[in-house]
Amino acid sequence: MSLGTAFICSVIVMTAGVCFAQKPEDAAGRAGAIPGVSSTVFTLGELADAKYDRGIALMYRLRFDEAEEEFKDIIRADTSSPAGYFALAALSWWRCSQNFDVRGDSKALENEFMRNVDATIKVCEARLKTGEAPARTWFFLGGAYGLKGRWYAVQRRWFRAYTNGNKGRKYLGKAVKADPGLYDAYLGLGIFDYFADTLPGVLKIPALLFVRGDRARGIAEVSLAREKGRFFSTEAGLFMVEIMTRHEKDYAAALAELDRLEASDPSNLFFRLGRVLTLIHAREWQKAIDESVRFLAEHKAAPSPGIERQLALIYLSAGDSYLALDRPREAAAWFSGGITETAFPEKGWVTYCYLRRGQALDLLGKREEALRDYEEVLAREDFWDAHKYARAAAARPPAPAEVYRQLTEE
Repeated sequence: MSLGTAFICSVIVMTAGVCFAQKPEDAAGRAGAIPGVSSTVFTLGELADAKYDRGIALMYRLRFDEAEEEFKDIIRADTSSPAGYFALAALSWWRCSQNFDVRGDSKALENEFMRNVDATIKVCEARLKTGEAPARTWFFLGGAYGLKGRWYAVQRRWFRAYTNGNKGRKYLGKAVKADPGLYDAYLGLGIFDYFADTLPGVLKIPALLFVRGDRARGIAEVSLAREKGRFFSTEAGLFMVEIMTRHEKDYAAALAELDRLEASDPSNLFFRLGRVLTLIHAREWQKAIDESVRFLAEHKAAPSPGIERQLALIYLSAGDSYLALDRPREAAAWFSGGITETAFPEKGWVTYCYLRRGQALDLLGKREEALRDYEEVLAREDFWDAHKYARAAAARPPAPAEVYRQLTEE
């Protein structure tokens, strides 16, 4: 699998409200039900709206601690509202997505996530008993169960993924039926519809559970959330980038969506990182190099603590692009940058810099130096089959065709 695929998966893993199961009659009942215009405005209240907007913007800038304080302020203002708890659960996803290549962080993040998602569910269930704002409560309850199901699916715990995801689908469906203005709910419904129709092998949900989706409807639902969603339109845009890049192979559409995201926050380098990786998927190697150079220059001018965790990935992206262009000398220099210019040497991207530098050195005929890099890979935590590739390269220098295959596999 290519590094672009790995990172895009890690980004989309936190998308709110993913669902995993749907009965055929439910799919038929919702066909054609996507609303055009609603006069209803999705609001959580003046203070909560402002806190959500600031917190989400900070989250997309990977400024997690600041985002957490914004979301906690929502809870402090109203402990009976599920909004703040759900935002903290989504924030846990984001933290996970940025650290999925560091194994030691996973258990603490899982505990944090489960606390927040279970708190969301508990508050929603209490709120439903009072009859207060049921549509919005169903929205957060559906989103919480969808997130929980997604967590279990990532861990391949399929039955729990199914049961939690099915609850999520049910509550999100009730939310949009009661209030057509809850456009954000269509993000979770659309993600389910798309993946259930196109990726049953990835979701691993057995046919006996009557899973049925609709690719076209899924895209339409996500598009609706992107265009009209109050709080999660950016997440919908990120999902569109993911499916257009990885599954539809419509790179022009993915880049156009990235244009829209960047226009919404021009100095946000996280969106620019998505552009680099989309260009790699598109095999636009020189453009990926140019974007990497531009990225590093802008980060140097205005450093971002959150982005610093991903700098090795930028060096790796440029190095991979040079390898694909059969320029191993330049590639090796970039991989060295990924190793030395990071404050987070434990990350899996650094492991891959060692692996790729070894391959570049082998292509340059520097076998002894290459072997030292393979040894370093094997001494580190295994990440994304790095050990397998290092052992193979240590036994026999890889041919250019094999290196290119590894760069482009998905």
